[in-house]
Amino acid sequence: MQNPPPLEISFGMELYSTKFTGTGGNLKQRYEDFIVEEIDPSGRIALANISQEGPFIEKEASVSGEPRKARFIHFTVQKLGLNTMDVASLLSSSLMVSQNMITYAGLKDKRALTAQKFSAPAKSVNDLKELELLRVWIREIEYSRKQLRTGDLWGNRFRILLRNLDVSCKEACERASEIARQPILNYFGIQRFGVSRPFTHLVGKALTNRDYDEAARYILAKSSPYESEEMKEIRESLMDGAIDEGVLEKFPRGLRYERFMIKSLINHPQDYERAFSKIPPKMQTLFVHSYQSYLFNRIISLRIKEGLSLKEPEVGDFIIRLDKSHTGRDDWLFVTEQNYETRLEQVKSGEYGIASVIPGYTTKMPNTKQTEHIVRILKEDSTAVEDFRFPESRYLNSPGSLHLLSIELDKLDVQCIEEGLQIGFSLRKGSYATVVLREIMKNEPIKRT
Repeated sequence: MQNPPPLEISFGMELYSTKFTGTGGNLKQRYEDFIVEEIDPSGRIALANISQEGPFIEKEASVSGEPRKARFIHFTVQKLGLNTMDVASLLSSSLMVSQNMITYAGLKDKRALTAQKFSAPAKSVNDLKELELLRVWIREIEYSRKQLRTGDLWGNRFRILLRNLDVSCKEACERASEIARQPILNYFGIQRFGVSRPFTHLVGKALTNRDYDEAARYILAKSSPYESEEMKEIRESLMDGAIDEGVLEKFPRGLRYERFMIKSLINHPQDYERAFSKIPPKMQTLFVHSYQSYLFNRIISLRIKEGLSLKEPEVGDFIIRLDKSHTGRDDWLFVTEQNYETRLEQVKSGEYGIASVIPGYTTKMPNTKQTEHIVRILKEDSTAVEDFRFPESRYLNSPGSLHLLSIELDKLDVQCIEEGLQIGFSLRKGSYATVVLREIMKNEPIKRT
């Protein structure tokens, strides 16, 4: 069996779930090689419009629904080469509304062609219809009484093309098809930790330690092998150098978060907590969530190493109702010796799935083997669940939750086309397509980003 690359192991992705040799290949050589279409809770798909020449969108967005008593509008956004938060920021400034009034159900990949739902205040409908943005297309505007919230989706449908395979397409097709026959560890993928600068979990760890100085060093001064030599030198010069206007000029305008912090540190030297507060709130939250994701990855890796099942619940497991949001405090059931047969049947029926803990300050710690795993991982990382309580900042405060242990693919479509291996599948929210592709390709992460 192949061993994962060192970078993945550093994120807690310590194992593969499949035994076949990887297909190799390259992912996302073009944005259109990775197409993501959001599926709402009712099963409706936000379709990505694409032709041979590239993305195609009708000239004028249609508007439907009853405007009376509607406080919001929902609309489909198709984007190319932009992340979801960047689009939200563009919409906020273009429509001249607060960014917290531009909402979406889930984050989508940057290096992709994606279609998803957004919502905005109903008063913005005419401005939205006339809006023209680079690499962003808007359509299917609909009045609604409800604002779209994070988690208001079933999942996503993917259409993916792998190029430059290490084996023949026929062989790659046979290997990839094997993945439909077994569960896959539901790791948080590399996007969670940063692609070009894979340190977001380390920023999160520094924050749980209340070490804002260390967090700032990772954000501003820690360089990455995937950056240009010039950028490496600029960052490394900050390790011991003073922060002044000259430093600000060196940082490209595209590095907005770094520039926000540098401006603050010029005016308030050494006040790293103040500087960090200049980062947008949703990004602050992502840093802590990234660290929790790293801990989750390590916990489920340890579970498999210790011989616990990926397919069937064990005594001491939590199981959660599928297709529901879970805070760790609501719709879960605990597996005991007395109720084991009932819980096993609930999992086999497809109504429930086995879950593991994303550590946070509300994490339950029953006297079980699974809790021993959590305690061991936290101790090795010099962290405690109480460290995720931030009464001073609601953006960093993180209670933890439960997360499905494994991915089981449904309706996997694999076929050879002229350009390479084309793969299609759907995933519930909370699972990463790149984790599925990791199992198929089994090569360096940089070839899958």
